[in-house]
Amino acid sequence: MKKNRILSALLCLSLAAGLVIPGLPAYAEGEGESNNSSGMMLSKSAEAVDSDTYTITLEAYATGEKVISQVNKDVPTDIVLVLDQSGSMGTKDFPSVGEPTYTAYTGDKTKNSNLYSKRHNNNGSNGNLYYKLDDGSYATVSVVRTRENSYTYTQCPSDWLNNKDYGYSDCYWKYSNNLYIKVGDEYKKVTLTRDWIYGGWGYKYTYTFPDGSTFVSEGDNTSPGNFDGKGPLYVRSTTAGEYTYTYTCTDAEGKTIEIGTSTGADTNFTDAPLYYRTDTNGSNISRLEALINAVTAFTNSVANKAKGADGQLGTADDIDHRIAVVGFASGNPSDTLYHNSEVFVGAEQYRYDTTASAHYSEAFQSMKTEKGQNNIKASIKALTANGATYTNLGVEMANGILQANPVPNGEKRNRVVIVFTDGVPGRTGYSSTVAESAITQANTSRTLGASVYAVGIFEGADATSAGNQNGNNTQKANWFMQNLSNNKGTPQTPSYYLSAANSNTLNNIFQQIASNIETGGSSTTLNESAVIKDIISPAFTLPEGTDASDITLETWQCTGKSGDAYTWTKNPNAMNATATVNGDQVSVTGFDFAENYVGTVTENGKTTYRGNKLVIRFTVSPKAGFLGGNDVYTNTSAGIYENGSAENPLLTFDRPTVNVPITDVTVKPEDKNVYLLSDVELDALKNGATVMVGKVQLNLTANNYGLESWQNEYVDITVEIKDEKGNVISSDLSDLTDDATYTVAVTVSPKTDGTNASGTAATAQKGIGTANINVYKPELTYKDSEVFYGDAVPADTELAKNLTETKWKHGTSEATADMGTAPDLAITYTADSTKIANGKINSKDDIQVKATVKINDTDVTGSTTFLHTACAEGVTCGWSETTLDGDPAFLLHVKTASLTIKKQGDVTENEGFIFKVACPDGNIITVSAPGGGEVTITGLPLGTYTVTEDTGWSWRYKDGVTISDGGSVTLTEQSPKANVTVTNNKTNEYLLDGNAYAQNNSALLSAGN
Repeated sequence: MKKNRILSALLCLSLAAGLVIPGLPAYAEGEGESNNSSGMMLSKSAEAVDSDTYTITLEAYATGEKVISQVNKDVPTDIVLVLDQSGSMGTKDFPSVGEPTYTAYTGDKTKNSNLYSKRHNNNGSNGNLYYKLDDGSYATVSVVRTRENSYTYTQCPSDWLNNKDYGYSDCYWKYSNNLYIKVGDEYKKVTLTRDWIYGGWGYKYTYTFPDGSTFVSEGDNTSPGNFDGKGPLYVRSTTAGEYTYTYTCTDAEGKTIEIGTSTGADTNFTDAPLYYRTDTNGSNISRLEALINAVTAFTNSVANKAKGADGQLGTADDIDHRIAVVGFASGNPSDTLYHNSEVFVGAEQYRYDTTASAHYSEAFQSMKTEKGQNNIKASIKALTANGATYTNLGVEMANGILQANPVPNGEKRNRVVIVFTDGVPGRTGYSSTVAESAITQANTSRTLGASVYAVGIFEGADATSAGNQNGNNTQKANWFMQNLSNNKGTPQTPSYYLSAANSNTLNNIFQQIASNIETGGSSTTLNESAVIKDIISPAFTLPEGTDASDITLETWQCTGKSGDAYTWTKNPNAMNATATVNGDQVSVTGFDFAENYVGTVTENGKTTYRGNKLVIRFTVSPKAGFLGGNDVYTNTSAGIYENGSAENPLLTFDRPTVNVPITDVTVKPEDKNVYLLSDVELDALKNGATVMVGKVQLNLTANNYGLESWQNEYVDITVEIKDEKGNVISSDLSDLTDDATYTVAVTVSPKTDGTNASGTAATAQKGIGTANINVYKPELTYKDSEVFYGDAVPADTELAKNLTETKWKHGTSEATADMGTAPDLAITYTADSTKIANGKINSKDDIQVKATVKINDTDVTGSTTFLHTACAEGVTCGWSETTLDGDPAFLLHVKTASLTIKKQGDVTENEGFIFKVACPDGNIITVSAPGGGEVTITGLPLGTYTVTEDTGWSWRYKDGVTISDGGSVTLTEQSPKANVTVTNNKTNEYLLDGNAYAQNNSALLSAGN
């Protein structure tokens, strides 16, 4: 790696880094103190991005202060120096660096574009940009580049803009992400979405305006016109502006200094001269010499701090800082010597495998005593270079010293382990066994309350690299150092892994660590094991597919205060914070709140600010099925837990609320088919209605409308059923006789007004739908039938057989099985009474029969449709009704009987004979029949007829007359025709004068044919 890169990184670290021991009790800063005096400040907000997206932001930081000048608050520190004594430490290849020189940029090199490439806040720059402070020192310069774009808004022409054009020419959908409306002097975004029209063709386009109102236009090639007066719309075009460059630096006290600003990449920066640095090298020295020099300066610095504010040892303000020295080198178990792996007490060395553990308790030397200082000097002087690099042995001995010297109860004491090495762990190359063992020992150090620093000066040492456990030796070594240190594998700023390429940076590293022996801190004990959990409410969900990479984790450095509020600068990384997503729970851990507490640093009466806050940001959307509302909680709970296994939070965040729009309500009631005079329950009018709130369907007859409680927790749902006149139907409908319409109105309204929540307040949405009540009525089809003249009038049971078909119909639609059982029809029949006498048919003409239809006791004849089946082809039935109303419903066609009288015997052909026919009603019919012939009497009613011959007329045939069946026959429905044969012989040949035959008298037949 390049030396100047290492140097610049370390210089940045020396200005920004701060050591805070996890779990350190604090002196809480009053103005930053949280309400529960926990030493933590928590806040949470929820902001509406649009109707479907809400940004959740959680912020958390510890509060506190440190005071360097106040002796009574100084915290003593135990420091274990774990130093490499391997043979390579004797190599004389370590550069000794002299004083650097700084030269001002001039000419074109002062252009903003050139200076921007030299900035220190971007890995793509070379980092050679400095500013001269008032005290004559130089600070690295950061450059931030921003620019403001300008916008032009062009009104959408109405002559070509449709929702969407199939040729994808200019249309609203083409600019769906770039539509605006002018509100006063300001242009505000209009959102355009579309949904497929089910059962149709094309899309429904929904335009959502800044005030939350919508305009819906259906069809691709439909023009929305002027959007009901909301238009016109505009398309925005962007013109990129010039970059503005802002130059800042941070002084040794952590204060941000504004150097100046300049606009334009080719513009020269003239607000202040900026410099580039040139390093000068001295002669090479051994790595051990460089270490001894750096550690000596370090221990001298600690000794000075131990003197307290008065700078004198032996006075009341002395601080008991303590240092122990451990060396590590060989350590192969087969090597019984364990070369240079030892604990130092003064110049005495106690080897790892023999007596080291017996001297752990006396290894710490107090730097507030001359004896302690002298012992440390003697230990440093006794360092040698011989053996391999078994780092694990050194850290193990450091842990032994910490365990043998526990912090007494009630005493405040910082603990630090500093591991220095010039090579990869192992004997002849990288040993994963030694590395893993050392990392395990470092984890133990942390459980003992110590922060672990790792300092590397090997070839390729790079504190900004995460390394690679499976790479080459250098990559493995960087991975090892990151994991050995409190970085725990992840490069961070400030860093616990520090690398040096020359003596100057090595000295700076140890001075940097020495300067971190501070006082004060935070009252919180929450370290990197703490977990922030946000459990999202049932009404919301993370966008589909959300994982840890979608959770934004930021850390912000406290830079001061503006009024009562802290000011912040965003850090380049999340400082080990990591996120996990489990269902609808977001968890974040790894950020050390105690170490990064936010507050003041007071030194010699001068106050600066320090610390970092953790910011967690992610988006949520209303869960599918949520109806919306105002003042909606985005989370069930959010809190900070001591560790991953803790069941209850130590602190909880506020629960912010947002407003979630209520989508359109559509109501499509179901047509109801009922039988005449049926009842309809009020719930039946609700049942079957399709009610949609957006894409959520309500069941109006189910408990809670078929919803889970979270779906409508923030809204009220009201349902009204009205008749066609607009009157509210409050009870069941009964005895329906005619078709009707009804409406179902469903209103979904927010329970609160939403004035204190983020996002446009939701407003009530109402949907109304109209449907029909179809009354199905009877349709009766009758046929005519026949009766006989003189027969008894048929009973209703016989007349009912003329009903050939019964249907229940509404228009052309016929009732279906799902309508249930049709009402029973009670039908009575009334024949034309003028054609009936004494209960018998008394007419030869057709008789009309009226049908009367009832349901229960209600006459429904007027609501009944009557149909007639034509008589058989060729039969003239005499039907002449033009209006089929049941009066008549059908005809009785009257049939008559006939009687034939035949004359046989010794008779003269064509000679006339007279017969008397006695009818059932008592009347006598006289007819004449020719001899040898017959006569038929038609149009007779049913009954018994008796035939006798008039012998007074046919006197010549008195003797020997024989009449078949005795002259009596009965005409019945089964036998409506009968024959009577009269047989006799002539006893006298002549009629009247004996010379002429009698002629047949047709007048005698008047009662016959």
